[in-house]
Amino acid sequence: MREIMLIVHFIGLVMGLGTAFSHAFLSIAASKMEKEEVTRFRLHVMVLSKMGHIGIALLVISGTFLIIPYWPTLPQNPLLILKLVLVAVLAILLLLIHRGTQKAFQGNADEHLKRIEPYGKLTMLIGLTILVLAVYIFH
Repeated sequence: MREIMLIVHFIGLVMGLGTAFSHAFLSIAASKMEKEEVTRFRLHVMVLSKMGHIGIALLVISGTFLIIPYWPTLPQNPLLILKLVLVAVLAILLLLIHRGTQKAFQGNADEHLKRIEPYGKLTMLIGLTILVLAVYIFH
């Protein structure tokens, strides 16, 4: 069962971080577009966020199973605690991005998309930090 959960965990990782990288590269493409096209383009590529949400859900579900053997030693493992805290921060940031995206679809898209842009960059950095911590902790 552990191997299945590891596979699910890695699929979730690919989907979650893949979304962050996709948005980063697509923002480079958007920077070369006409101003009128950029907002429409950015709203259309927000569909990728659904892939990220599915990935994060897979990570949390499989991660909950995978961390069970580590619960007894959790107080002695500050890096694991940091990783769990960063996962919680990541979830909060993703909720803020989701809320901002919904508002962008309702109107005044430019303002809302600009407001959530720094959150996207921060989620990518946090996601990579979580990955590095996981490799360091569980090697």
